[in-house]
Amino acid sequence: MIYALMRVLILENPPVETTSSMRTNRPLNILLVDDDPNDSTLFRIAISKSALEISLQTVMDGADAADYLEGRYLYADRPLHPLPDLVVLDLGMRLTGGLEFLQWRRSSASFSSLPVVIYSGFAFKNAIDAALAMGASAFIEKPFEFDEWLPVVRQIWDFGMKCLQASQVSI
Repeated sequence: MIYALMRVLILENPPVETTSSMRTNRPLNILLVDDDPNDSTLFRIAISKSALEISLQTVMDGADAADYLEGRYLYADRPLHPLPDLVVLDLGMRLTGGLEFLQWRRSSASFSSLPVVIYSGFAFKNAIDAALAMGASAFIEKPFEFDEWLPVVRQIWDFGMKCLQASQVSI
């Protein structure tokens, strides 16, 4: 379920159809930041079952996400590690968490406008509000049942495509 602010974002921006006219010549590049390998695997399986054009890269925490975005260390090869169109971020990670990543992102001249969807199963309202105040674009609840993963991937894809279309219009 999308947090109420997401509904506001959709209402402020007219709905955009997710038709073939909206698709680009390449897949939607998503960077998933989640320290739970089971959730990352379920996310990847849902993408494969969705038939949506998504290229998924995964990292385990906020520090790795910052390294990925800046093309440092293991992530220096951009053809292997393309810049994402959208970051899907779990808030509750053991090492560098979601809020720390958002703080880094907000101070980054290069990535402060990169759309971030908070994706968490155990986030408290205060944590969600803090993440949204720090520039996250939306909140989507992490599913607990496998049959709920496909609709979540679709919501994320729809949101990412709207962000892509908005960035192409503003260029």
